[in-house]
Amino acid sequence: LARAEMRNRPVAVKFLHERFAQDAQFGVRFRREAESAAGLQHANVVGVFDRGVADGRHWIAMEYVEGAALKDLIARGLSVGEAVEIIRQILSGARFAHARGIVHRDLKPQNVLVDGEGRARVSDFGIARAGASEITATGSVLGTAQYLSPEQAQGLDVTATSDIYS
Repeated sequence: LARAEMRNRPVAVKFLHERFAQDAQFGVRFRREAESAAGLQHANVVGVFDRGVADGRHWIAMEYVEGAALKDLIARGLSVGEAVEIIRQILSGARFAHARGIVHRDLKPQNVLVDGEGRARVSDFGIARAGASEITATGSVLGTAQYLSPEQAQGLDVTATSDIYS
């Protein structure tokens, strides 16, 4: 949690872990998260404001969402109505990204934040694919095993359908 001086508002600052900073591929993927997400201005997507490098470490400044990860809410227990409303909002954010050619590729409860008003926000576009990416070649598998679509687990091309599966 930090404060953006120019706009005097709280922001979340995400740093690329030092062990990944030496890997040019991770640096490219991290920058791509900022670029992909920065173009997604939607009520159900965490807004990205800025990115940069400080002392050799890549960072992203994004909207600070005060609330909980969906994973924690699931562990606490959700009513059917709450679950349906959260899923509806996640799908709205995903549909918006998909319409702009962005496939999240790691859509899971840990990457969804729910604020105090019950608004779900999709976050962490770190392995997103925007259009025809040269970063992730066919045959490589990225994502979280429990949420991989069959085509993603096989290293095949992913589409919006892969996010829906997740």
